[in-house]
Amino acid sequence: MSGQVSIGRALGSTTRAGIYDHLRQVDDALTVRDVAATFDLHPNVARTHLGLLADAGLLSVGQRKHPGGGRPARIYRARADVDNNQVAIDSAVQPAGGAAAALMVRLLVDLLDSPGGAPLVARAHQAAREEGRQLITSSAGRTPHRRLTEASDRTVTALRAYAPEIRVSGSGVDWIEVDGLSDAVTLVERKDPVLAESIERGLLAGAFEAAGVPIELSATVGARQGRSWRLRASGARGPRSTVVAAASLDARGQSRDAGVVEAMRTITDLEPGDVLEVLAEGPGSPAVFARWADRAGHALIAVERAQDPGGRPAIRLLIEKARA
Repeated sequence: MSGQVSIGRALGSTTRAGIYDHLRQVDDALTVRDVAATFDLHPNVARTHLGLLADAGLLSVGQRKHPGGGRPARIYRARADVDNNQVAIDSAVQPAGGAAAALMVRLLVDLLDSPGGAPLVARAHQAAREEGRQLITSSAGRTPHRRLTEASDRTVTALRAYAPEIRVSGSGVDWIEVDGLSDAVTLVERKDPVLAESIERGLLAGAFEAAGVPIELSATVGARQGRSWRLRASGARGPRSTVVAAASLDARGQSRDAGVVEAMRTITDLEPGDVLEVLAEGPGSPAVFARWADRAGHALIAVERAQDPGGRPAIRLLIEKARA
């Protein structure tokens, strides 16, 4: 069995290992939507996980025709010819995240050498920021970029040295969203989540500065495990000033399914291309609304932490109605 991705990397993610184990247990072929629903993931995230498992040679990929016609759905099945004892050995001796562990050691050395007057979180942020700068400046012959989207290709590619699954998971007129960097700080996250978040923030800030685009950062709630980051070029306006919602729905206090039903009713009265604002709560809410929007042909264009006029916290989702 020779895959394009090592088994260690494929099973280095807890979510991916769970998906593989689930496929082995059900002994059946599942679609992206099946897996997304079972693990509460956005379909695009589930598709990425399944693709890596297939590239490692752990899954076979086929097609299933729809009863009503249309494009066949891609299906995934655990390969029967895989020696799962060998899989366990390979995943143990080829652990993902060796570069991330080395990064943590370097940052620890920097923290020990740095003055002790500033709080640890601030010093960790600064050390990670310098690491991000060095990561970009070490790639010789590359000129600074002027636009956030242009800089993102370079920085995300460079940061994959520490977090192989980092990716741009969404974008808008003046923003991008980045998932997967949390894999670089797993060792710290278990002990001190605040410190881990500070390191992630520093890595992104330093990398984009070196690429020529200083950024503003905010941690957002995403479908994927770990933090998602909303990035904007410094001085760019946020979605509240660039997107005007045609209607608003407060789904807090309702079950997720009831909230989706209300959103379906509300968006029916809107014109194609209009934006519905939904205020939700709970870490799984974005994934639930994203699944509904994807199936209905609508577009989830923003997810962010917010507060209503009364100061009550919420997850703010902007959903653009499908265009005719």
